[in-house]
Amino acid sequence: MKSQLVLVTGGAKSGKSVFAEQSLSDDAHVCYIATGVMTQPDPEMQLRIKTHQKRRAEKNWATEERYQDVGSFIAANHYDSYLLDDATMLITNLFYDSTMQLAKDRHLDLDDAIEQMTSNDIDKLNQQIFDAWDQIIAALRATNQSMVVVTNETGLGIVPATKQTRILRDLYGQVNQRLAQAADHVYFVISGLSQQLK
Repeated sequence: MKSQLVLVTGGAKSGKSVFAEQSLSDDAHVCYIATGVMTQPDPEMQLRIKTHQKRRAEKNWATEERYQDVGSFIAANHYDSYLLDDATMLITNLFYDSTMQLAKDRHLDLDDAIEQMTSNDIDKLNQQIFDAWDQIIAALRATNQSMVVVTNETGLGIVPATKQTRILRDLYGQVNQRLAQAADHVYFVISGLSQQLK
């Protein structure tokens, strides 16, 4: 069986996660990689996680809650397919891990550290996140496994007002482009309807 990478993109509440879940067989040996890991109390995030858990409860899929070292996890396991939901949250969590470390190293609070980031700092941070995705794709190809990746299409709105959100918006878009380039199939979901782009 040939390794397949499928990217499912769309706006918030577009139905992309439901589409991604329905694209996989209920009886397949699937591992759901949940990147929305709770690091502190957040009632809204907790509700989102519960909604996703309820939808997949009947599918008897394995669940792995992580956003770090996903490539290593894939290399060490074998499933019929992985469903990673979602890429945007994985990127966000890695971004804040790196920026919090930067803030600590420079003895600044997080907001000040981000405001003082140079273009070299941003390039370095971006490359760390690109490398994490390259490792995920390489692990899939090396182990001949498949994955469906859900991501948010974030470039359809206005330019964000703050430096932090502009850095993140650009990073989401760049990762999405890299994933789309590497993917065997790409779907765009709008109002619950999917359109195949690749």
